Amino acid sequence: MELYAIINLAFEFTALLLSFVGVLCVFLFPHFAGKEKPDLALLLSLMASAALFGGLFTIYGAKGAVSAQVAFRCLVIIIGCCFTPAFNRYLYRLSDCKETGYKVWLGVSFAAAGLLIASLIGNLFGGYYYAFDAEGRYVRGAIYCLIPAVEGAFWVVNVVLVYLNRKRLCRQDVVTFCCYCSMMIAASILQCVFCETSFIGAISALAVVVLLFGEQSKTAEHVSRAKIGAEEARLEAAQAKERLLRSQVSPHFIYNALTAIQALPDNPDATKKAIGDFAKYLRQSLSTINENTLIPFEKELENVQIYFRLEKIRFGKSLQVEYDIETTDFDLPAMSVQILAENAVKHGVSVRRDGGTVRIKTAREGGDVVISVEDDGVGFDVTRQMDSSHIGIDNVRNRVRTLMGGTLSIDSEPGKGTIATIRFPLA
Repeated sequence: MELYAIINLAFEFTALLLSFVGVLCVFLFPHFAGKEKPDLALLLSLMASAALFGGLFTIYGAKGAVSAQVAFRCLVIIIGCCFTPAFNRYLYRLSDCKETGYKVWLGVSFAAAGLLIASLIGNLFGGYYYAFDAEGRYVRGAIYCLIPAVEGAFWVVNVVLVYLNRKRLCRQDVVTFCCYCSMMIAASILQCVFCETSFIGAISALAVVVLLFGEQSKTAEHVSRAKIGAEEARLEAAQAKERLLRSQVSPHFIYNALTAIQALPDNPDATKKAIGDFAKYLRQSLSTINENTLIPFEKELENVQIYFRLEKIRFGKSLQVEYDIETTDFDLPAMSVQILAENAVKHGVSVRRDGGTVRIKTAREGGDVVISVEDDGVGFDVTRQMDSSHIGIDNVRNRVRTLMGGTLSIDSEPGKGTIATIRFPLA
């Protein structure tokens, strides 16, 4: 066997071994490659197949089996044509890019691969890409360089796409893909110039190493972040009582409520009811300091209703409250809706000259519970950092995330009111 054949076999079977190891990593390690497991597994499987058939091409070339060489060489090039659109699809899913232009490019890559494969089948009869001479030696055709040229051009575009989508990708993916695409461009150029050595096989082996190293690095960072997140959640829970005590029972509200009760007309029944509501509000607010888990929504709603009754003593008809309660059979962090209601009154309705309306809604959307607190007050610019008076919102957001795996979003615009939305899975 000639020296070139031995070198090519070493390259091809090294790439085969590394690709096979990569496929095992994808399926054996749960965090490896994340949701893109199928796409990465397909890429590595294509690499392994190309390396396998490339090695068989070299072996049968040494034996002089022309028909086997024709078949294996055709399979190697066809797999190479399939690899580029498969990589584009992997990049498309990883970057979560929804632009129409990228979808068109993805379609173009698949169409180009289909045309190349069709022309390769025609090459079996025309020999314009490659052929075998009378002695059974592999000979390139007149337009052979068209294949690596097209593939190289696609990899150049892929580098550009990686750069344009760099903000959607993590740092490891950007570095990995740029290195990977650059090596494939280099392989395409070298393969056009030199025909004896399988540069595609050699650089594919290095490319697999880069791809696997990038995924391993990303997986390690993911596990590290998960551990840090768990520790932060533990600290968050330990500090929740202190933050709740500062943000739930506002001295400003207590002062205003007592002043409003004092200013009530000479109506013993109304005064007695207001004092009873105020005492119940304080008792429930302070009792939630010791709530380490969740409370029923009915309990939370009752406290919110008491709060609005006390505030209506101050604001009268300038404060209107509407309830659209579609579901109540769920638990949630204590005082979460209460704090959003207080913010709607304090920063929205009470600032508006004519007052306004606060709406409390609950609904089911699929498997999620959605709670919204909406006001038609003055609103604010959500792009600007909230001041210290909005500390309760951060408190609610952190507890909803930590205890419920949910989110709190704030939508507002100056002059058009504010909508605070809590969403979490019912499970």
